[in-house]
Amino acid sequence: MLLLSTLAVSLLSGLVPVVSIEVYLGGVAAVTDVSAVPGRALALSLVAGVGQTVAKMVWYLGAARSMETRWVRDKLAVGRRRETFDRWQRRIAGRPWLSAVVLLAAGAVGFPPLMIMAVVAGSLRVPWAVFVPTVLVGRTVRFWLLLEGVGWFAGG
Repeated sequence: MLLLSTLAVSLLSGLVPVVSIEVYLGGVAAVTDVSAVPGRALALSLVAGVGQTVAKMVWYLGAARSMETRWVRDKLAVGRRRETFDRWQRRIAGRPWLSAVVLLAAGAVGFPPLMIMAVVAGSLRVPWAVFVPTVLVGRTVRFWLLLEGVGWFAGG
């Protein structure tokens, strides 16, 4: 039941910025001994990472789809916005490792904010093969460190 509720909260928090998966996981670690069962913290982290990754995929797809709307096309038709967008698209297209590093940092550290980066990645069409694994690994590591850290302080 804990894994299912973690998945639900992680999905919700990935879609709605005012819901915090970190607060939820911190509470779980504070009231349960996550280290008592080998692999429990890793399992919770992975489930939370999967939920967050799926939610960020929704933001990515929303941004990618928005690029096809008439309003966005009109805004990017000419001028400085188009030049800036094209410049960033060239940078990302030619350097998938740059996308991976930025997304991994956003997922693990939270800077730049992952929700914003998911929208940017969708707009720039960062390949799924870069987006999904880096977000999943970054979020899983972040949540594992949080669970272990709070568990360590709460247990001792």
